[in-house]
Amino acid sequence: MSLFSTLLFAVTREDHLVEAHIIEQFRPGRMLTICSGGCVPLSLKALYSYLSITAFDLNPYQFSHVKKKIMAVNVSDFDALNIGKQNDTSLNQAGEFEQMFQRLRESFIQKVSGNDNLEIFFNNTTSNKKRRFLTQAWQKHVNIRKPFADVFNDTSIEAVFSDQATKQGIPGTYIKYFQKKIMDEFQKTDSYLNPFLQHVFQGYYSSEAAFPYMTPGFNQELEFIEGTLYDVPDISSYNFVSLSNLFDWSEIEFVEKCADYLSQLKAGSPVLLRQLNNHKDWIDIFKTHFKEDKSFDSYWQTHDRSMFYDHFRLYIKK
Repeated sequence: MSLFSTLLFAVTREDHLVEAHIIEQFRPGRMLTICSGGCVPLSLKALYSYLSITAFDLNPYQFSHVKKKIMAVNVSDFDALNIGKQNDTSLNQAGEFEQMFQRLRESFIQKVSGNDNLEIFFNNTTSNKKRRFLTQAWQKHVNIRKPFADVFNDTSIEAVFSDQATKQGIPGTYIKYFQKKIMDEFQKTDSYLNPFLQHVFQGYYSSEAAFPYMTPGFNQELEFIEGTLYDVPDISSYNFVSLSNLFDWSEIEFVEKCADYLSQLKAGSPVLLRQLNNHKDWIDIFKTHFKEDKSFDSYWQTHDRSMFYDHFRLYIKK
């Protein structure tokens, strides 16, 4: 019986280009990844049709949700996919976590930007000079902290995810963390094209070009496994494992058990870990069987579009 009664994540708030970088370098044939909202496995399958992808998750509602996305893509139902139109009940806004970002959008419009200026920011015809003026004004606004405090206080986060989601983060730091991540992204050139920023502050994606999976005609075949990492059978058959920020939710004993299980991977197999609002160095647990590519972490701290993570740990099986 599942521990879950609803969909937690309508989207995967992760940049599939991080995984694509690894695929281009290591050329795996079989990949294991966390399912979540399905955006990453679906986009990677669209880009690399030959790649066998298994998506695992403790929450079976994530699997049925991904299947609904596939159906919507196949009939080009852009409304259902939140493309070009705001609807907070459509597929890519329908999770518990997305409701937090919907509240952020509402509070940001009400207390900082106003709706008209936010629309101007995302308009393709707006000049970069105008966007800089708007974002600088928002950054200096007397109320700039309030939308983030409304949504990312520990009480609100734990109401949705329990205290499991904040295992590795310092209590009380999530407000400042998300404010900095998101406002820094607003400052970047062409940030209005960032689909993650669009999803939060427009409530929809500007076009189907946001992610590869949104265009029909690509291979969409995924395998789904309900459970956690060590419930996945025959782990040695995979030669790329992507674990999202699973360990942000975890006790040390769980991480140790996962590291031991992953030690069965073949030499040269990469394992990807993301980290949100913490700098925990997991290599001490993994170093017996894995080495770390620290340059990968440095690169994606600068180039990641998701506005979400501190670290991108790439461990390679010895």
